[in-house]
Amino acid sequence: MRKIIFLLLFLFPIVLPAKKLTGKVIKIADGDTFTLLIEGKEQVRVRLDGIDAPEKGQAYGKSAKAYLSRMIWGVLVTVDVKKKDRHGRTIGKVSTRKIRDVSLEMIKAGYAWQYRDYNKDKAYNSAEKQARKNKKGLWQDKNPIRPQDFRKMRRKKENAF
Repeated sequence: MRKIIFLLLFLFPIVLPAKKLTGKVIKIADGDTFTLLIEGKEQVRVRLDGIDAPEKGQAYGKSAKAYLSRMIWGVLVTVDVKKKDRHGRTIGKVSTRKIRDVSLEMIKAGYAWQYRDYNKDKAYNSAEKQARKNKKGLWQDKNPIRPQDFRKMRRKKENAF
């Protein structure tokens, strides 16, 4: 009997429907994180999937936040939920009526890196190359520092004291 159940599960895996959240963006934390208000009562922190935008205090951090704000603040968005991160944020692909992929738009504008550790999307890679070539956003900087490297340097400084 166990073999039959195993075979059935193996041959016909259970496919759960993808979870989607829809709500209004009420707060922009930085260039890749915002707060979503669902049905006027539940607040959910969302991190854009596939990108890493400059941190607060980092070059282009304010510009990335401002660009994301112009795209989605006060707007109804849909989040195709991927997972939750270690900080409890919901990670997902975000879209609006006018924008199919907010993460991709951040990369095209030069306000985010493709987060290659978690995303291998060729469109993201191509958009980043184009933004670099055209010196858009943070690519105007001669030596832009990846946010993950900026965070590491900041932690080293904090631990040095």
